[in-house]
Amino acid sequence: MPELPEIETIVRHLQKRIRGKRIIGFASDTPRIFRDHKSFGEVKKQVVGKKIKSVERIGKNIIFRLTGGICLVIHLMMTGKILINPKDSEKHIRFSLRLSGGINLVLSDIRKFGRCRIVEDPKILGGEDALNIKFERFKSLVQSRKKILKNFLLDQSVIAGIGNIYGDEILWQAGIHPLRKTNHLKENEVKSLYWAIKKVLALAVKKGGTSSHDYRKPDGTKGGYYKIRRVYQRTGEECKRDGVIIKRMMLAGRATHFCPKHQC
Repeated sequence: MPELPEIETIVRHLQKRIRGKRIIGFASDTPRIFRDHKSFGEVKKQVVGKKIKSVERIGKNIIFRLTGGICLVIHLMMTGKILINPKDSEKHIRFSLRLSGGINLVLSDIRKFGRCRIVEDPKILGGEDALNIKFERFKSLVQSRKKILKNFLLDQSVIAGIGNIYGDEILWQAGIHPLRKTNHLKENEVKSLYWAIKKVLALAVKKGGTSSHDYRKPDGTKGGYYKIRRVYQRTGEECKRDGVIIKRMMLAGRATHFCPKHQC
């Protein structure tokens, strides 16, 4: 699933290309994408003719702020891709937004899990954004809960934007074991975790995200973080910090990768 760095990369790309464009056409043959509404027609009626004032992000949500005080929100879920003027060979297109200036923006999604809906206030979409949260707020969220740390990081209702890839990378960077409990972390460990989130996510955004499976940038190119990842999917390899062999375990149905030496 695309996580915060992938969505941030998409948003920055779209902001440059489509801000100020008018939606002049909207087509789809996949009604389940619009499952929060009675029909696709309901969504189409509200957005066609509107201008895109800005493209923003909250957590893993892509937000098109439109004239008229509404937002078109897209969540890519597991396998969704947003592409601009895709090649004719592109398959699994679930909707197409035709914009002024000859731009065709599409959602390609092999598994049809993507979600598109209209909201008035995007603040309803989830928890605190992982890239923008302030330390004191982060500290209070950590210390007020009794959760396994990896599960805490992945809980979108609390901290929005971190998924399995960056959860592993952040904990490796912070030197904290994924099974530690949030309420057992010391003050210096909370600080280490906070700054690990900032460092890992910022680097991943700089690299254009992680393309290990389906994710592509809107121009169809891959992100570069996967090549420099520290621990995710490196089971059996030597840890780049201390040389110990990286281990893998299952946690809440997800593969979790960690160093058994410096993550304690």
